[in-house]
Amino acid sequence: MSTQALTLFNDSGSRSGKFHIGQVLPRVAALFGLLALVNWMVSPADPGWLSLNPTPWLVLPVLFGVRYGVACGFGAGLLTALLLVAGRYLVGQGMNFAEHAYAVLALPLFGGILGVVSEGLRRREVSLKAERDCLRKENRRGHADRELLVLARQDLQQRLELQGGNGGSLDEGVAELLESSDEFIPEDLLNSLSRTVGAASVAVYKLPSGSKSSTLVRVASVGESARFPGYLVADDHQIVSEALERKCFLVQKSLLESPPSSKPGYLAAYPISGPDRRTSHVLILQDLPLERITSGTFDVMKSMCDRAGGVFGRTVHDEVEHRSISQLEFYAAMETAVATHDEYAIPSILVRVPFDFGDGVDPAGSFRDLLELLPQHTLLSNSHEEGQRSLLFLLPANSDPVVRDGLRDLFFDFVVELGLGREHSPHFVMTAAGQSPQQLWGKLVATDQDVSFR
Repeated sequence: MSTQALTLFNDSGSRSGKFHIGQVLPRVAALFGLLALVNWMVSPADPGWLSLNPTPWLVLPVLFGVRYGVACGFGAGLLTALLLVAGRYLVGQGMNFAEHAYAVLALPLFGGILGVVSEGLRRREVSLKAERDCLRKENRRGHADRELLVLARQDLQQRLELQGGNGGSLDEGVAELLESSDEFIPEDLLNSLSRTVGAASVAVYKLPSGSKSSTLVRVASVGESARFPGYLVADDHQIVSEALERKCFLVQKSLLESPPSSKPGYLAAYPISGPDRRTSHVLILQDLPLERITSGTFDVMKSMCDRAGGVFGRTVHDEVEHRSISQLEFYAAMETAVATHDEYAIPSILVRVPFDFGDGVDPAGSFRDLLELLPQHTLLSNSHEEGQRSLLFLLPANSDPVVRDGLRDLFFDFVVELGLGREHSPHFVMTAAGQSPQQLWGKLVATDQDVSFR
């Protein structure tokens, strides 16, 4: 796609520990001057407010430590301390270092400590944003794959009906397939965990069926296979045996501390249950980069294991609202778009893309990219007119011609990415005043014209 999605993670992180001293010094001087003025007006006999605990001058290093990081916080505190000492001698107050040493040392110390905390929070924020975006990407891929499956099913139904078959039997077959296709694929789960949370060494073991034996059989692993024997005795590893006994996700306590640390042995274990809620496999984690561990890392791992095992996969499937709809629903949506145009004079765009692709063309990747860039409320369907199969899109109403031109370019890029010829060029139609849904449908499925929507 010609559109680039830019994710700026380094905006907040660039401010921690990286600053231009020429920009910071005037701000330090200005704030120092303001505090000095207030100090002189409120307590002229106590320059630096050293008799107060804590001294209000801590505000300066704390603010700069939080804003710019440890180096700037420590530097601002040290500069403030030096200026306060010099100021007291300048006004003839002098200084008792034995009495006020802690107050002076607290200035750079607090600035540095707050800077460390601030940088840590920024790094965690960046890590959480990266993890969130990775999960969103996986979620978008899953939704796009669902739309492809729904469209494929609708296309098969239409072709069956054209050939005199019973489209209802296809739904029954799909339902039976769903009932029998709850197979757990360990390799897919491990690859997802490796991509999402950075699991460097992890394995899935299968529990013996119909036996009370504690010997587990390895079915898949990522990382050093030597760490995962082909046959594992659960009782030899406390974290594994307890996880199976309690049927819960067990993690080394040291991993949940701040900062996290690990001890010898397996880091975590989680029993994986199928749709029948029976434990069939167990996930065993051996290695995970400590810097990748956040407060939600293990919740994400548990959720991914539950989805892979199918514990609540069917419930999620039933609740998903598909953007792909039937032709009757698509026609009803067209009627709504026409009514919206008549009432508010805001046009809607319809697109038809022929998809009689050859065997060597796989549209899945390009289709996912297209769906990701299209407006969220775009509706999809398909048609089989005059022997030509096509994808249909109804885009939300939009009055901006620049946006409409950009959407048009997306569809042309979609066709170009697939390497298709001119016969697969997208066909565009825009609602118009006084135009009926029947006329709009006729223009949309016509194969010998193109309508601009600039």
